[in-house]
Amino acid sequence: MDTPLFSASALLIALATAAYLTYAPHPPRRQPSFTARRARVVLCESAFASAFLLVPQVAEAVDGVTGHGGAGALLWALTSGLTILSMQLVTVSWWQPTIGVRRAVVAYIVFFCCVMAVLAWEFQYVRASSAELFSAPDVDGMEAAFVLTHLGFLDVMAITVSLQYILLACAAWRRWRVAAAGLAVAAVGCVLGLAYSVARTGITIAHLGGWAWPSFVETHFVPITGALAALLVAVGVTLPTVAKRLLLPRARSATNRAVKDTAVRRIALP
Repeated sequence: MDTPLFSASALLIALATAAYLTYAPHPPRRQPSFTARRARVVLCESAFASAFLLVPQVAEAVDGVTGHGGAGALLWALTSGLTILSMQLVTVSWWQPTIGVRRAVVAYIVFFCCVMAVLAWEFQYVRASSAELFSAPDVDGMEAAFVLTHLGFLDVMAITVSLQYILLACAAWRRWRVAAAGLAVAAVGCVLGLAYSVARTGITIAHLGGWAWPSFVETHFVPITGALAALLVAVGVTLPTVAKRLLLPRARSATNRAVKDTAVRRIALP
């Protein structure tokens, strides 16, 4: 079940990325929207990589090429972390004052780098394969610490980003339906990502405690939520840009009225 789900998700994310790169404008580097555009590109690329790495054969191939068990899981930790970090950076210029945007971006990046540094240190002592780290069968010691460190980071970040995107979608709904729709889709994806990380956290803790865990969660719930989370996040952040570029020209020709609100352009076009 894992292979077709994550392969299809990775393919659809690649198509969404291509559509975004085709229709997205290129704002000047000094504008806040340039940061949002770069964050969107990184988000789409990392979402594609994280979905691709969850394909068992791909993670196994990464382990074989590097000669170190768990290398695929480490690379997945990096790409999935980049995905949720980019979700924060996409919207940082919307809710932060202009003077605080750079400071907020630096703070998020430093926090992410600290978590990755801890994971890299723990990885030195990991002796399990990527397949074992993803399914958490009988992991203990440093392997369990490695898994729980990353899942804990995803849990916290997913809660924060989910609430942020839900609030932004509600705030934008009355005036900017296209932007709100994209934010809502991304929020659903983030909630599914939270469900994925929480389920995997529960599975890992259950294995450590020797408790029974429903097999349905590991065989169906985890792969479905993981694949849909990456896909919906990528689609959600590209939807406003693509839809705006496709629909606005028709709307302008029909009404002969240009969009003047810069807030709409910052939300829909970067």
